[in-house]
Amino acid sequence: MVTLIAENNRGTLAGPDASDAAVARELVARAQLATLATIALRPAGYPYASLVALAGDAHGRPLMLLSALAEHSKNLRACERASLLVAEPGATSIVSAPRVTIAGVCRPVGAEDLPAARARFVAAHPEAATWFSDALHAYALHRLEPEELRVVVGFGRLSWVTPAEYAAAR
Repeated sequence: MVTLIAENNRGTLAGPDASDAAVARELVARAQLATLATIALRPAGYPYASLVALAGDAHGRPLMLLSALAEHSKNLRACERASLLVAEPGATSIVSAPRVTIAGVCRPVGAEDLPAARARFVAAHPEAATWFSDALHAYALHRLEPEELRVVVGFGRLSWVTPAEYAAAR
């Protein structure tokens, strides 16, 4: 686990041994909620941001349980490109709040990966266990495959992280 340390006038910084990729992995692992941005059908072409429940898979890739009725799901059916903003839970300062924006392709989790992904999501969100059988809302588990990650650890510490660096971070 990465320990985030508050320093006066320097924002929230991770310890010197924690890479920015490790901070990003920790943020995804700890977050319960995140902001998903998709390319809107209405109004066409604009960014559309929505709040989603979040869990990470074994490789740190974001998992989200999305209703087929939601605007973000409709948008993803038309264009799979999306980004996800994950901020430190409970952060109150824009200057010092660690955060990561993950841009990539968001698709439903394939049948072969579904049991493990579902178990991880339900472990993070036990209340969602029954949502998988909700025919009205037609929930489906989606995974965002990172293509680029922008990490802001705190004031003056920010970087681009590759998907390989992110996947390898612990």
